[in-house]
Amino acid sequence: MIHVFGFLVLDAGGCKPVSPDSCTDSAYCRTAVVTASGARRSTAWKKKADALKKLAASHDAEVFTEASLSGSTGGELPALDGVTAVIVFGQTNHDHLQEVCKTLHDAGKLVMIAVDALKNLQSLLPALREVNEEGVQMISAGSVELVLTAPELMIYRFPKPDSTSTICVVVDIEAKDPLILSMVRGHAPFQGCESLPGGFINVQLENLAECAARELMEECFFNNDAEGDEDRFTYRVLPSSLVLIDERSDPDRDERGHVVDHGFAWFVPESEKEAVMAAINAGDDALAGSTRFVRASQLLKRKLAFDHAKLVEASLERLRQIRLQTKGKPARKKKKTR
Repeated sequence: MIHVFGFLVLDAGGCKPVSPDSCTDSAYCRTAVVTASGARRSTAWKKKADALKKLAASHDAEVFTEASLSGSTGGELPALDGVTAVIVFGQTNHDHLQEVCKTLHDAGKLVMIAVDALKNLQSLLPALREVNEEGVQMISAGSVELVLTAPELMIYRFPKPDSTSTICVVVDIEAKDPLILSMVRGHAPFQGCESLPGGFINVQLENLAECAARELMEECFFNNDAEGDEDRFTYRVLPSSLVLIDERSDPDRDERGHVVDHGFAWFVPESEKEAVMAAINAGDDALAGSTRFVRASQLLKRKLAFDHAKLVEASLERLRQIRLQTKGKPARKKKKTR
């Protein structure tokens, strides 16, 4: 089905956000408010709401106000006649949001809420959870353009997050301040910002470790001069050499949508150090010539893309643990030879 999109701007002026104590599911409400990230408490929602209005204009999609919902009779919304899918954002509260979603749903509209373009998002999480159970879609402002331009709209009743793998490559592992492989992103988001290599999993084609190895080779070991049967990569990284360190799944960590990142570390053995450092060559998402090794202490002083600083810190902690375990093991006795 080809959808005709409309944008609905909510403006529940003067509405107070629902407190955790007034929610029927108070335990969930308290948890939702406490765990909402710092980004969700900021004023960034207004910029995203304004960006959505401009996006609507660029795609000749009509922007409606709440007045368009008045006069609904028998589930009909005359003002939205011809519109089949509505993207909702703006200012609202718990009860108001539920009422709007019910009105649109009863009129047969596909309802999609641009979650990060809602004011007071942390207090709306319980309401969003409830309307999601009724089939309302949750999307990010950054993914709206993809929704508008997709040749076919694939919608799950319960949307699924994307998965990525990010790799912290550590060399000079015996040093007090080891080296970390860093690159500068050539594309948005975080264009021009220092970053660790990584990217999205190829669905149905690889597992997370294979994704990590592939992305690392594509971004940091790319052979620009390869011809014919020559190896595309200057160095081959085995998935089995990578160590899973952490996962980061905050809904706000990536403006493109809800992306769950899986952090890996590659603690390069001293025997491979020189070969690995000599093979570094930027490719794919990395800015040309930007791939290099930086001392961990210096890298952590800089602003890294996404939440990559957490992966660097966790990888260094894992390395410290490995060192302690290695030191605690008794040395192997040499066998006596006759």
